[in-house]
Amino acid sequence: IVETLSRVGLQARRASVLKRLANEMIRLSGVVPSDREEIENLPGVGQYIANAVELLVFDRPRPLLDTNMARVLERYLHPRKLADIRHDPWLQESAFTLVEQGDPKKINWAVLDFAALVCKPRSPACEACPVSSSCTYFASAIV
Repeated sequence: IVETLSRVGLQARRASVLKRLANEMIRLSGVVPSDREEIENLPGVGQYIANAVELLVFDRPRPLLDTNMARVLERYLHPRKLADIRHDPWLQESAFTLVEQGDPKKINWAVLDFAALVCKPRSPACEACPVSSSCTYFASAIV
């Protein structure tokens, strides 16, 4: 895969971002900023990584909203309206609401595991799903 990535220039881009991030962390004396805007201004840091930093470093309830969490929320509740999960207000709000229902770290990991084992992209295991009775995806008989 390294060879494939290097052919299209992604390896060089990744190395460049990591080098810029390392230089910024040296400038910050190794201290991760606690302000959300400052976190997002770090090289290579987008919404997902900023949420992960806030969740794992600062114990703030933040969702690790990726395609897996989006799939679970969409199937259980209803489809999102926007293609980009980073900019869909309904999906963002739903993800935040979900992780605020208990221990945010455990909820994030549980959703990731659930998406990988039960609510899979292809051939979901709806018959083994503990929440299928209230799931809109299951109710629509798409499976």
